Parts: sequence; C-alpha cells; structure tokens
Amino acid sequence: MLLETLRLLECSLHSDRRCDREWLEGLLHPEFREITRSGLIVDRSETIACLLSEKTASPILSSDFRIIEMGRGCVILQYRTFYAEGRCPSLRSSYWVCSEEGQWTLIFHQGTPAADGS
Repeated sequence: MLLETLRLLECSLHSDRRCDREWLEGLLHPEFREITRSGLIVDRSETIACLLSEKTASPILSSDFRIIEMGRGCVILQYRTFYAEGRCPSLRSSYWVCSEEGQWTLIFHQGTPAADGS
C-alpha cells in the first residue's frame, strides 16, 4: 500500500499537476532539494518556477518502483523513467517524509542517466 501511495504521488509529478503551484507547494517539502539529471542542484522555489514555466512536457513513463524504509515516516523511492519516445532513460531516487498528520512530502530527488542506456 505504501509503495502504491508513493508511486502515485511521484508519477503525479510527471503529469499536468506539475503546472499547479498550490499542489506543488503542498507536495514539495519546504527544504526540498534536487540534483537534476544534468547534475545541477536546485531548491524548491527553482523547481516550482521551472515546472510552471514548461510549455509542453514530453510524457514520462516510469517503472521498476521499490521502496527502502529508512525509519518511521522516512522512505526512499527508487525507479526508472524514460520519455514516451524512448529517449533519456534515467534512474531516480526520491526521499519522502511523512508528517504527524499523515501527509507525505518530497524532500529530496535525484535523477541520473541510466548507464546502460536502457
């Protein structure tokens, strides 16, 4: 159940919800940081601004989800992504934390090009 919950939250970032400022501000932890696929380190406000400025985003497909529970309310989600046309395969890791109210927020994300190109 936890894996499915986090998979749905993560995949919602690959949908048109990524253009909804209020939703992004609720999903991304105030201390959110990301190491992008190209190696840049960005913070929450930079990430939100970038997502909101996207004109059209290629559909992102995801697979091979697994979680590593780090402790109570702290989980790493690992998975693979690629664009619908098959380009840019990536390995992804997201660190999710759960508030006392049961709200999951994303505090860290990293995307790395897949070494084997698949």
